[in-house]
Amino acid sequence: MLEFLFKFMDTIYPLSDEVKRNIEQSMEIMEVPKNHLLLREDQRCDFIFVVISGVVRMYYIKDGEEVCSRFAEEQQLCMPVNSFFSRVKSYEYIETIVPCTIARIHYDKLQQLYKDHVEFNYVARVFTEHYFIRSEERLFLLRKQSAEERYLFLSKQYPSIIQRVPLKYIASYLGITLETLSRIRKKLSLPQ
Repeated sequence: MLEFLFKFMDTIYPLSDEVKRNIEQSMEIMEVPKNHLLLREDQRCDFIFVVISGVVRMYYIKDGEEVCSRFAEEQQLCMPVNSFFSRVKSYEYIETIVPCTIARIHYDKLQQLYKDHVEFNYVARVFTEHYFIRSEERLFLLRKQSAEERYLFLSKQYPSIIQRVPLKYIASYLGITLETLSRIRKKLSLPQ
């Protein structure tokens, strides 16, 4: 089930069979139903989640409203960075949007892999860089682009998110109301 992960890792740096075996033994595969919370606010995030199939969202509550901060779909990582790496309580939730197959690895097991396999550190650094690049993309979207530009960027860069995620979550992620998103989609002649 983790073949895609190993194939991607090998494009970064070829890992030995021993490293791959240790990674596989350190990970747990879970079948998770739609709308299942993998993490709640005020829990410490002890796992990095890898989406094997499905889509998850991260969100937090502000003024009683859910604010989507990230989506992760197949072959993507998901975890609240501050909670996982700083070992503090999360202010975010992680929820499945559709039924998902998730692989997860515990913080302690990940640290052991880093210690035991130096080459894995390099691969993990590239994964971390990719995660931060996506976070920076979102910050740029919210700070510098109009609502329409944000939507167009998301639909061009991540078309499957547009197709698979309810519009109310997309609007929240883009920092706009559902009504504004509907106007944008109407202007662009897209189905509501």
